[in-house]
Amino acid sequence: MAQLAGGAGEGLACSQAGLPAASATREFRDAFAARYGPTQLYAAYFYDATNVVIDAMRRADSADPARFGPRIRDTSLEGATGHVAFDAKGDRRDAEMTIFRLRGGGIVPVAIVKEGALAPYRP
Repeated sequence: MAQLAGGAGEGLACSQAGLPAASATREFRDAFAARYGPTQLYAAYFYDATNVVIDAMRRADSADPARFGPRIRDTSLEGATGHVAFDAKGDRRDAEMTIFRLRGGGIVPVAIVKEGALAPYRP
């Protein structure tokens, strides 16, 4: 986007589900970087999602999706992206949205929306 818009895109705002990769736990970022390089945008979310499935399988004592699938909604664990739990609809509780701005040719996180409130982004 920054390359296509050039200078005309300066100040452009966009939103994206979740938090920036730099907001993942230090432990996750260090382990990821040691194996794969710099942390990618959704890497911590994929890691947490995998752990949600593993946790549900353990609690169901089964790898059968029909048995462990319903247990996913009962998940409550601390992950690389914070506390992971789901509401009655299956949406993640307390999920964040990040507001970015195009600045100096790069996309920079500037604010976080959580529980309907907007706050400045602080890494």
